[in-house]
Amino acid sequence: MHCEHLTPEFGQGWSIALFRGPLRELIYALKYKDGFWALRDIRVLAKSATGLEEYIGEASLVPVPLHPRKQRERGYNQSQLLVKELVSLFPRSRQSDLLERSVDTVSQTQFDRKQRIRNLKNAFSLCRNRAIDPAQRYIIVDDVFTTGSTVNACSAVLRRAGARAVDVLTIGHG
Repeated sequence: MHCEHLTPEFGQGWSIALFRGPLRELIYALKYKDGFWALRDIRVLAKSATGLEEYIGEASLVPVPLHPRKQRERGYNQSQLLVKELVSLFPRSRQSDLLERSVDTVSQTQFDRKQRIRNLKNAFSLCRNRAIDPAQRYIIVDDVFTTGSTVNACSAVLRRAGARAVDVLTIGHG
């Protein structure tokens, strides 16, 4: 398992499906090919995921941020798009853009676990003029959980800012 050596800063984690086959193609299309059509299929998967609505509940869904340069290049943040779909599907939840990517890191795709952790050191921070409600449950949302380094780094920022309940939701795992 890729995350076996992870010391989690988050409580629970949930992935909708294994990051293989058609799901891998959907996420790659969304992330790298402007495949906004993939959101429709991901929404169908989320809607049919038994227990997901209960897991999300009334949480604040926090997308993993892109660095401003990367967001300008891509034109969108796929994690934000995923959160918008989830909030429209499960309206008791809400979107909370609390984090920013303060360091322009290189892509994680070719790194092992140790390199990923090192690459993300101090990469995220709380957005200016944003406050954490310690009574609120926050769920970090990302497209794929590989080693857990990204969601863990985001969770650590929320914890340091005072969040007590931080969980994770990804579309794919693996």
